[in-house]
Amino acid sequence: MSPFWAALVLGCGGSCSTVHLEDPPADVNMCHPSQMFFVDRVWPEFLGKDYAGKTCGDANCHNANSGLRLHVVMPTSSPSFPFMAQSDWDISYRSVTEQLTCSNARGSELFTRPSGLRTHGGGKLIEPDGPEGLLLEAWVAASP
Repeated sequence: MSPFWAALVLGCGGSCSTVHLEDPPADVNMCHPSQMFFVDRVWPEFLGKDYAGKTCGDANCHNANSGLRLHVVMPTSSPSFPFMAQSDWDISYRSVTEQLTCSNARGSELFTRPSGLRTHGGGKLIEPDGPEGLLLEAWVAASP
């Protein structure tokens, strides 16, 4: 072995290896966009909107018993800010933001599934170039 390679091996402690970084925490890409924007715009214009007689929180869609990752609880009370822990608003907001990719709102599951870009059990509800994509981008931009 040449002196160069011997020095390199010794400098690495004899075992230069690839460092395996653990998976990032679940909330590493999660942002915390405005709760007020969620109530004023995202809820009525997207999640609570009527899509041919059904909404995202209907009994057979994204309610707490659906077994799906996105849980949209139809609010039964007026929101208070910040949301009270475990309130209908808080549960929906936290679940929705877990499906939102803030660096690319249109690439998040919150957009790609109902727009038909990825499989969605409820079928295609919105158009990929429709107002919902702009709405999600505006929500992320309005983050506190």
